[in-house]
Amino acid sequence: MTNEEHQQLIEIIHSEIEKLQTKAATLKDFTNPISPDDAIGRISRMDAINNKSVFEASLRNIENRLGQLIRTKQIANDKDYGICIKCHQTIPFQRLKLRPEIRLCAKCLSP
Repeated sequence: MTNEEHQQLIEIIHSEIEKLQTKAATLKDFTNPISPDDAIGRISRMDAINNKSVFEASLRNIENRLGQLIRTKQIANDKDYGICIKCHQTIPFQRLKLRPEIRLCAKCLSP
């Protein structure tokens, strides 16, 4: 990986972290408990509870990826960043651009 590609990945990591932090903050507002005192109908209340569970699942996924990106940010300057941890081959730059937190090449990731 060239220095220019490495720098580009660092910028992508920072950008993704900022985006995910903003998205997580927004989703947290939608995961607040549904108050039984709200004057909404029974069906609307059930919809609100269902939507809350969908937002909670999305928030968990975002927080998981955010944690991975923060760990990646810490190791991004290591010499083995961009190297598959299983087969020790270089992970293609285009794959890292899409998922900079990935630690396995496509071959090792597939079953």
